[in-house]
This record gives sequence, C-alpha cells and structure tokens, in this order.
Amino acid sequence: MLTMLTGFKRSKKAGRFLRELRENGGFVGKACEAVRVSKPAVYGWRKRHSIFASAWDRVVELATEDLEKEARRRAYDGVEEPVFYQGEVCGHIRKFSDNLLMFTLKARKPEYRDRITVDVNKLDADIERELALLTARGQADTSSKTESKSIH
Repeated sequence: MLTMLTGFKRSKKAGRFLRELRENGGFVGKACEAVRVSKPAVYGWRKRHSIFASAWDRVVELATEDLEKEARRRAYDGVEEPVFYQGEVCGHIRKFSDNLLMFTLKARKPEYRDRITVDVNKLDADIERELALLTARGQADTSSKTESKSIH
C-alpha cells in the first residue's frame, strides 16, 4: 500500500499516517495526533491525491475488519478480568459479551436484525398535519402582531 504513494510529495508522512490510521481503528484524529499532522492537511491530501484516498479507504476497511475480529474474539472467547478481595487481586474471571455476540448474529443472519417498517402514507399525512399547524401558528402570530401594532 505504501508503495502506491511513490511520487507523492509527503509519502513518508502519509505512509506513517496510514499505518497509524490502521492501528487506531480508522480514527483520523488519533492517527493525526500520532503523526503530528492536522486533520485539514490529511483531508487536503485525500482530496488532491486519488492514490492516497484509495489507500486511506483500504486502510479503513482493514481497520474495520480488525475491529470485527476483536468483537468476535470478545464475544466467543471472552476477556479475563481480575477479581478483587480486600483490595488485592485474588483471581480472574472470564467475561463474555452478549451484546457483541448479538451484533455478530445480526450482521450474519437477517432474522436477528431489527425490523423497522415505515408507513409512508401515514408519515406523509403526519408531515402534512404538522405543516398545517405550523402555517396556522405563523398566520396567528402575524395577525396578533398586526393587531398589537394597531392598538398602540
């Protein structure tokens, strides 16, 4: 990926940025801090250099895959956490994440996904009703301001 940046004036710094972007899970701010470059600078590079933009997109994909692997590991294998007694570690317990497991299932099996249905006709009617109310309030406000001016 870094060889793609050959000829890019800031290829060394850009390459470090891309490595940090992957290491930081695709979070641009963290990668910028690590390389000591501003966000506007890297977004400018991205806008001006399609090769850099493509490399950035690929790095974010890889970082997302890393996050997915870690989520699965925590869901399936759990995480060791210390157990304390009177302020001292007396053992460890393995904790599993049901939430991460559910997210994994939702990603793979449609029947586990949340189902959201929207009745477009009802939504349209609701919007029309709200617009009518807003229009009526606006007209009432305008007429009351006119009346108060004529009284004074």
